[in-house]
Amino acid sequence: MSVLKEEDLRQRLQLFESTVSHASITWNDLEKVCVVERSKDFLLPEGEFNLIEIIDEVQLEVVKEFHESISDSVNQAFILLNYLGKKITIKCCAKKKDDKIGGLWVVVPEKDNSIRYLQNAAHDFRAPLGSVIGVVNLMQHTIKSDSKIDIDELVTFLDMIKFSTDKAMNLASEILELAKIESETYELKTDKVVAKDFVQRYLDTHRLLTLKKRIQVVFDSHTDASAMLNESTMTRALDNVMTNSVKFSEEGTQITITLREENDKVFLNITDQGIGMSERILDNLFVKFGEAKRNGLKGEPTHGLGMSIVRQIMKLHNGEVIVKSEEMKGTQVDLILKKG
Repeated sequence: MSVLKEEDLRQRLQLFESTVSHASITWNDLEKVCVVERSKDFLLPEGEFNLIEIIDEVQLEVVKEFHESISDSVNQAFILLNYLGKKITIKCCAKKKDDKIGGLWVVVPEKDNSIRYLQNAAHDFRAPLGSVIGVVNLMQHTIKSDSKIDIDELVTFLDMIKFSTDKAMNLASEILELAKIESETYELKTDKVVAKDFVQRYLDTHRLLTLKKRIQVVFDSHTDASAMLNESTMTRALDNVMTNSVKFSEEGTQITITLREENDKVFLNITDQGIGMSERILDNLFVKFGEAKRNGLKGEPTHGLGMSIVRQIMKLHNGEVIVKSEEMKGTQVDLILKKG
């Protein structure tokens, strides 16, 4: 049994909310819990459940002890569920509020998330590093042979090595960026910035991104409002969104960027005319190394971390990101910030 601050619990859950099942519950009667809100893949549907029926008998004493010890701080314990014949260990978190008990049950995944992320990262690193080793072996073979190295062939070898090392370096940068913004000690400093000036600065310094595929960018601002933002991290978020739009758009298409304000929020909308996403890809868009990972139309590599980074950056800004997409009908991304 351990105690957490509520904000710590929320922060920890946010880091994994796309990969770990979770639900909001109320739990006032020892023998019954009511699932109020749940993630799509949470073990139990919404509704009321009898604890004795879904928890192994040997765990009932643990549940009683946990229930009796819950205070106005966030308490957590591990409990074994036996639901529909399947045993699953969950982490149960709860706190008292106005003599009622509310809680959050988080299913513990079979493997620690960090291990899975490391496995995926190692897999993605192996491909470009393997290509480099292959080219180096080929160069060594050519040098050791009697024939002379053709300068054009040598340039081709070096280009292949550069392409693979760039791919590995980009992956390393994304992993380091995600680790930094997910760190418990990371503090985001924001300033009051005129939103349209920020977007224009981005477009002025990132023109090459769209020029390669002759994609036209149309920027239309309907507001002079300021937003509280960190220019460095928001540039990264916007760049990740724009890079995706370019990767999955045909040459000669258009990306439209609009700014508007509504109440106390500033909406930055990026809409492309690309190939869009299926429902399966959209559901996994924010999962690190998830099923949304796919190469661009020109074979541009994707590591499956870009939109996860975008979401974390928006959360650090107390904002949000909303994505709408349909296959062959393009994608719309809204980055929502608080007014300055």
